Amino acid sequence: MKVRLSVLAFAVLLASATASFSADAPSTQWPMFHMDRNHSGVSAETALTATNVSSLGVDWVANTGGPAYTSPVVAYNAQLARTLVYVGNQNGTFAAYDADTGDRIWYFKTASAVQSTAAVSGGVVYVGSSDHNLYALNAATGQMICSFDSGGVISSSPLVVDPDGTGKVVYFGDNGLTGADDGGDEWAINAVDPNVAADCSLKWRFTGFDSPRAGSWSPPAFGRDSSGRPLVVFGSSDPDDSVYALDAVTGAKVWRYQGGIGTDTDIGAGPTITGPGVNGFPDGEVYVSSKYREVYAINLKTGVGNWLFSIRTDSPKIAGAPRSTAAILGNSLFLGYGAGIYRLNAVTGTKVWKTTDFNPATPEVISSPAVAGPANDNVVFFGDVGGSFRAYSLSGHQLWSYNSGALVYSSPAVANGHMYIASANGLLYAFNVGGGVSGKPSTTITTPADGSTVANDGVAMNFAGSATDDLGVSKVFVAVKNTATGRWWDKASGTWSPVFQQWNASLGAPGATSTSWSATVPPPPEGGSFLVQADAVDTDGQHDPRLPSIKFTLASVTNPPDTVITTPTLRQIFHPPCCDPSTNGFFMPYYIEVAGTANDVGGANPGVRLVRVSVRNVDHGEYWCGSSGCPGNPDTFWRPTFTSVLADLSAPGATETDWTTQFLIYDHEHKYRIIAWAIDKDGYADPVRATVNRICVNDPTNNRCL
Repeated sequence: MKVRLSVLAFAVLLASATASFSADAPSTQWPMFHMDRNHSGVSAETALTATNVSSLGVDWVANTGGPAYTSPVVAYNAQLARTLVYVGNQNGTFAAYDADTGDRIWYFKTASAVQSTAAVSGGVVYVGSSDHNLYALNAATGQMICSFDSGGVISSSPLVVDPDGTGKVVYFGDNGLTGADDGGDEWAINAVDPNVAADCSLKWRFTGFDSPRAGSWSPPAFGRDSSGRPLVVFGSSDPDDSVYALDAVTGAKVWRYQGGIGTDTDIGAGPTITGPGVNGFPDGEVYVSSKYREVYAINLKTGVGNWLFSIRTDSPKIAGAPRSTAAILGNSLFLGYGAGIYRLNAVTGTKVWKTTDFNPATPEVISSPAVAGPANDNVVFFGDVGGSFRAYSLSGHQLWSYNSGALVYSSPAVANGHMYIASANGLLYAFNVGGGVSGKPSTTITTPADGSTVANDGVAMNFAGSATDDLGVSKVFVAVKNTATGRWWDKASGTWSPVFQQWNASLGAPGATSTSWSATVPPPPEGGSFLVQADAVDTDGQHDPRLPSIKFTLASVTNPPDTVITTPTLRQIFHPPCCDPSTNGFFMPYYIEVAGTANDVGGANPGVRLVRVSVRNVDHGEYWCGSSGCPGNPDTFWRPTFTSVLADLSAPGATETDWTTQFLIYDHEHKYRIIAWAIDKDGYADPVRATVNRICVNDPTNNRCL
């Protein structure tokens, strides 16, 4: 593990640390996964109720630039004197948005997907990434304060607590190098806090899962048992399938509860904890769901089960593996399953109702329900994998729904007079009472044609289309990506950005129910492959949920080089020598050769100067650094940050040359992606890039490469 500290002035750190929830903050916030450290899932927000939720509509929608599986968190920032919504996406972008307008305030780019829901505390936002790092960022600016390298994929959502009065601690799990069943740990690191411990430094590490293949993607919860002992509680992945309680100060295991064991029966849901004496449980209680389709109530102090509710028995014909963290209101639990949500009696474990008692079945609910509203007028919010956001009464009847058009893993956050939730379509939604309730707009892209090759005039790439809406089109956003470089055009700065950017197109008839739109971008002289996305917004603030896009190729005016990969070929299968008894049957060390040709016959100085090759382990999301190791770490050969290596040329500087390189495989089955591009003596790179999207390194009996 590694700790990285940015060089920030003490004054900046102090300002950041004091930019916390202040007396001027709004009354309702949602600062971490499922609201609080106990994962109650209950908001103090009273503006949204069962009585008025039917008039809920879109206040604003923000495009995050990639599928968003995480849940938004909402916190007031005193330094900015505004409330912000924080959310990450699968493209590795984590961003803060103004909670009242949806304007993006800042963004932070990680090297891989963000599937971890953030936690905000003391003017610092903590979030994990699939690039193995837990980041601590200034919540007002997005500037990194420090980070911690766990060595594994972090899907777990961090929890920030001061367990013993000596300073805040960040708790989270990792689910192994690949994010699959290949081991993992539970971590406690020192938060950004005015104490003697270094920020983002290790406090303790728990490696004591009963199965060495287990890790954790369950968001941990915190509670104190009847003796006052601080505990952090979380679930484990396959094949361990258990609930653990650790001493929050030392990391020592206090108890383990074995869940049901089957095929893929992780406990990925977060525990929900109630304190000693609540609902008649003197030691406190832990409630958690298992993918074995069971719900457990466990003594917080001893780890002894008090009751078990079997979804598999009550709903035997309903598929789906529960991953929904329960919300608890009084003596009632609300949690998702394969066809909606359940309400269970938290004392006895008996079913009060399931939504299919009164409503048609919904698609599976992985989203964790949120409860809001005043007493006797509460409302339950959640999303489903069919793409709908829903609101139900405490009696189990649907009161409102809105379809996003894409699956929903995200859980709602209810705060600041809004319900915030994200969708796999990449959009972050903010709903409030009286918001837009009309039909959604529709967008088309007519120029250029999808799949076309466009001449490069050196002046402009021209884009055009139309948009329609039942009330009126207020704007059309356009985003353009160079797919070879992975960069988006940033109109404000006039540069290509590594993070999603969009801007307003020109409308032929602003506010009309039907309008044309147009936009231009300066064309790179070398041309390349591009993606264009258009997003109409109506006068109610609703976005086109389809986010239509097209791809095209722009011709070059610079005579760039061409690159070809001749070996390996698409879906080629390799069976390495097997196996080394000293490594429990893993592959022997084995290199795969990558080879091809490159040519450059045009330009002022014809000839190929070099060829760069990037090899990505698809399963790990890691890149080959070369046989001499990764920069600064010669004993490590793969890393989550994009990396390329130089190939060997048979005829450097010639107009045509062969090239070769090789990479060392992992010692077990994996898939790899290879990209190569030549750079000529004029400095121009191949704008298209040669790609072999997938090859497979398999066990001797496996002849499939999917």
